Amino acid sequence: MDQRMQKSYENIANLEELTRQVVRFFEVRKFEDITALQNGDGYQIVAGNSRTYKLKGDLKVDICKEKDGFTVSLEPLKEMKGFNFPMTLATMFGGGYFLLKDLKSNEAWVKIEREFWNQIISIISDTRAADDPTVQHENEQHSPEN
Repeated sequence: MDQRMQKSYENIANLEELTRQVVRFFEVRKFEDITALQNGDGYQIVAGNSRTYKLKGDLKVDICKEKDGFTVSLEPLKEMKGFNFPMTLATMFGGGYFLLKDLKSNEAWVKIEREFWNQIISIISDTRAADDPTVQHENEQHSPEN
């Protein structure tokens, strides 16, 4: 099962700021080991050892500049496998503990993936709004005109 997810976006001005925001995303979620490196026209972030999400391995984010925009990809560094044996057989031979760890890791992956992509959309929207003063923020309150 391929767990890598990649999405393409139209250009924004500052991929470095996007990278900082992604690092902040992992910090808020209590990932203890976070590394961000610039590589060519993009950035790579590796985050691991989260106290909140019980993942079996680290997560890797690649932010790559493309001709007409950029791509963001998210993937686990340690492959999260499906189950290759019946659950009843696994529990009979003491494999229930490992099966439970796999299930919790897969649950954590689904949760972090959903939160990550929602955050990316929010970051990109905020960045575009900051770059274009004609874009009105949804959260802005305007007083009624008299």
